[in-house]
Amino acid sequence: MKKIIVILGCAAFLLSACGKKDEDKQQKAAEPTEVSEVMSTEEIEIMAEEEKVAPVNVYEDEFTKKVGGDAELFKKEFKKLSEPQQYYFCAAFAMGAMSVAKPITASAMVNYFLGLGVNQYNVGINDETYMTFNAGKNSFLHEELVNVILHDKICENLINSATDYAVKNNKSVADLDKLGQAEVEKVVKYIQNNQ
Repeated sequence: MKKIIVILGCAAFLLSACGKKDEDKQQKAAEPTEVSEVMSTEEIEIMAEEEKVAPVNVYEDEFTKKVGGDAELFKKEFKKLSEPQQYYFCAAFAMGAMSVAKPITASAMVNYFLGLGVNQYNVGINDETYMTFNAGKNSFLHEELVNVILHDKICENLINSATDYAVKNNKSVADLDKLGQAEVEKVVKYIQNNQ
């Protein structure tokens, strides 16, 4: 019953998001912008050239380098990971997938997803789980990996299992959020150390 409710909730969420960007684009296109009225195109181009944009550095982890986008190799290597490692891979994957659809929702769910992992496995972010967490983020560099994860419901099943475990143990969203806060701080430290 819970799975049906979750599926219906996800479907409603996706349906409500459909067409929003198109409507927003049409409204923005119809309204004159102050920038175009105040500044000439030439002035905007000069400002764009002067603007310093930091290059985006992608630190591909050993796991995604090893599987290199090969879906079958990914499935074999994924099975070799410990349960907490698999979960944290999927937590990062789920957050990445959500950030594409609704970035605000994804940022609000970070603590929750990490809290679910601590709750079920009694293991937080450490050297081993961060490696797979990072791999979950990097999986989006390879379309084949994303497709197999979604098609085989690899991460969906793990996240649902962790959610069911939390419900059975009467953990509230606030409890999970609190558990996840410390883990988010650990992730931030790992990211800072890798830069």
